[in-house]
Amino acid sequence: MTVEVAASAAVTPAIARAFIEQARQKNYQHGVIGVRARPEATTEFVFEFGGQSVRIVAARSSLALREAIRTADADGWLVVVTDRSDDDLGAGLLSHLIWQRLRHPDPWQAVQQAFAAHSVDGRLLSVDNARDVASGLLELAPTDGWPPAPAGVLTREHALSSAARAELGLPAGPVDLIAVLHWSTDASLPAAIARLRSRAGESTVDAILDWVADSSGEAAPFVAALLRTGTVTGLVPLGVAVDCLLNARDRHEAELALARLQHRWGSVPRGALAAAGRLSRVVLSGLLGASATFRTGAALLAQADDLLSAAQAQHLTGDSTLLRSGLTHRLRTLAKALRLGAGGDLSALEQAWARVADHELVDGDARVASARAGVRLVRWLAATAGDEAPMALAALVERHLLVDAWVDSAVNDAETGVDDPGLASALEAVLRAVEERRDAHDLEFAAALAREGCDDSLTGVRGLERLLPDIVAPLAKDYPTLLLVLDGMSAGVATELLEHATTEVEFGMMECLIPGVSRRTPALSVLPSVTEMSRSSLLAGRLTRGQQDAERRNFAAFTSAKGLGEAPLFHKKGLDTGRQGFAIADDVRLAIADTARYKLVGCVLNTIDDALDRTDPGGTDWTAETVKHLGPLLRAARAAGRLVVLTSDHGHVVERRRGQQRGTGLGGRYRSTSTPAAPDEVLVSGPRVLADGHEAVLAVNERLRYGPLKAGYHGGAAPAEVVVPVAILAPSTLSHSLAAAPVAEPSWWDLTGAPALLVEASSAVAEMPDEPQPVLFSSVQEPGVRAGAGRALVESTTYRAQKKLVGRVAVTDDAIATLIEALASTSDRRLSANRVATLLGVPSNRVAMVMSQVSKVLNVEGYPVIATDPTTQAVTLDVDLLAEQYGVRS
Repeated sequence: MTVEVAASAAVTPAIARAFIEQARQKNYQHGVIGVRARPEATTEFVFEFGGQSVRIVAARSSLALREAIRTADADGWLVVVTDRSDDDLGAGLLSHLIWQRLRHPDPWQAVQQAFAAHSVDGRLLSVDNARDVASGLLELAPTDGWPPAPAGVLTREHALSSAARAELGLPAGPVDLIAVLHWSTDASLPAAIARLRSRAGESTVDAILDWVADSSGEAAPFVAALLRTGTVTGLVPLGVAVDCLLNARDRHEAELALARLQHRWGSVPRGALAAAGRLSRVVLSGLLGASATFRTGAALLAQADDLLSAAQAQHLTGDSTLLRSGLTHRLRTLAKALRLGAGGDLSALEQAWARVADHELVDGDARVASARAGVRLVRWLAATAGDEAPMALAALVERHLLVDAWVDSAVNDAETGVDDPGLASALEAVLRAVEERRDAHDLEFAAALAREGCDDSLTGVRGLERLLPDIVAPLAKDYPTLLLVLDGMSAGVATELLEHATTEVEFGMMECLIPGVSRRTPALSVLPSVTEMSRSSLLAGRLTRGQQDAERRNFAAFTSAKGLGEAPLFHKKGLDTGRQGFAIADDVRLAIADTARYKLVGCVLNTIDDALDRTDPGGTDWTAETVKHLGPLLRAARAAGRLVVLTSDHGHVVERRRGQQRGTGLGGRYRSTSTPAAPDEVLVSGPRVLADGHEAVLAVNERLRYGPLKAGYHGGAAPAEVVVPVAILAPSTLSHSLAAAPVAEPSWWDLTGAPALLVEASSAVAEMPDEPQPVLFSSVQEPGVRAGAGRALVESTTYRAQKKLVGRVAVTDDAIATLIEALASTSDRRLSANRVATLLGVPSNRVAMVMSQVSKVLNVEGYPVIATDPTTQAVTLDVDLLAEQYGVRS
């Protein structure tokens, strides 16, 4: 005779383990456990538990039960499943069972035990297919049990969240919509859910996912719909797409697009869509903002764009600050403004760029670097518009170093190109205009070079042959010095290298001024601007020609004559090391470290010059790591406390596949004087021209060459080839008295300001006195602050009262007035740290210190009239508070 049992009552290994645990608690070490359940629902199973064998057997008759008991492992456990009545089995068979009776397989009792609970909350017992859920939870139970139920009551949240955290990677902590959305971005989640279904069953997984959805607050219906369809990783991209459509201006088109996507979530309240969309955007923005999760964020963002494309809604993404298609819309608007160039509406250009810069992908999209360069170039064109007065060679050299070198850097970025035809054609128009003006600058420079740059004595500019006697030797007598000659480094490349070397914390370098000057210093290469003549003259300290052997002899003779003692000079092969794992040769490393023996160490780096033959110098992102050996040498100099003089022997022009070869020359960019110079060439003659007969014809136009096609050339008369940058870098480990150099970038380079800052014309370079910068931290006020908001502020009664209240501060009134004036002139009342540094004549790494002084004075009772972004150090002005606190309106 059988007994009616629950149709779903199957005995699983998890239930068997629970019965065995109960038996062990009663001090049973092994034996037979009888369970009343449907034998046909149970599968025979053998497994290990606690070091003992366990066997589950289905017995459809008393005879089968007797046979199972007879063959049981005496030291193990037998769990026998039958639906026979007690009368059918008889007292004899029952006596062989632990507890002498059949147990009923109540999975919830076992679950309660696994969670160390004394009761189970009714909401957990009422989930769909509750017994199957309980069996699944038992199947998933860790060997050491589930986390104990709080207060002994097993709730739905505790049971299902424990399973979700253990099996699906749900993070610890409170579970809300943000947590669920973050969790859903794990690409391995669908596979984990599939594995969980095979282990715990459909009902258990559905219960877990329902609980996750219910934890999502207002967005629960939306989350539940996607979890039910198995598209859990689509939560965030679909949410971002929905958010874009809910906030689109064209409501009719947006509603049509939402209707095209609705099959993905079904009938869901609009509030659930809005909540999911709003926080999906927040989550995805966070992923994009961290380097470790950027790739995940970018992949999800691409999915969101694909969804909008499928909904025929990409034209609605222009206002999105997150979607790549939104950035595309903004770049196309910018392209229209760029195409108009310097003659167009600059305010429209600035507004278009501000929208691009406001997009979250601005730092990660390959198109933006070229677009940014285009904006800078248009700003430069506008800043240098109009007839320029004739300038002397010295002024033209400074114009190139301080202004046009930055133009060259921007041109290199813009010339890289983009894959968007509209933006590409706009950049092409800008580059044509820049090329025309730069050609004129080059011709003007070459003419002055022929007039003033070929004699022994130069006026207002230093020849490269004077670099060692005038700058390096005096510095090396006072400080241990490392001379780095980067062969072929143009002034444009130097802008990038110096920015990297002085901003990366690992190098710990600060650019300093050569004593007696107020800004970065240029030198003039020997002519023609080729290695054999220029580098040899640089390292000899006099005009000469020669190869590496002659350079070493001349360098040693010069340093000895100057009383500097032994000064090793390392060329390319000498820097390379044969030791595995080392970046530079041992003798180089040891020489730099030995500051007592070697006052001066010289190194010649050839990466840039080598690139002219084989790679793309214009498309290279020049950093201290892309120039071979430069990074390790800077780190070695910092460790040793050596001053670094960074310079070159000549620059270069880039081959952009628009040039022409004209005959055959003595070099790639210079030829003999056998035929007269053409309009795009210049004849030079004099002692500083080291070609045969002290004369040569040099190419001026950068698209002219006299030899085979290469990646770049030098030897001509373009300022990019002839103007040599000279920079001093002081490591933080060196105690020195050198003045810190102000930020070198021109005003039009900084894209955080407004067009009102476009006041730096190239003609102003010649008028800049070569004097030290005014002392910012002084009790003496300097004249010359333009009347306006800044002057009104420092003359106000409130300001004077603040000064008395605060007491002595290091920053001057005129410095504060200058800063307020500049902030008030921008459309967004915001300046970058570099622009603040330039305005106040301090190095960028001192901006935070200056602003702490300014805030101390201006922020009455802590109200932020002026504020500094802790991350970027950008400075902002609150004009409403300025008016309220000081009665000053900008």
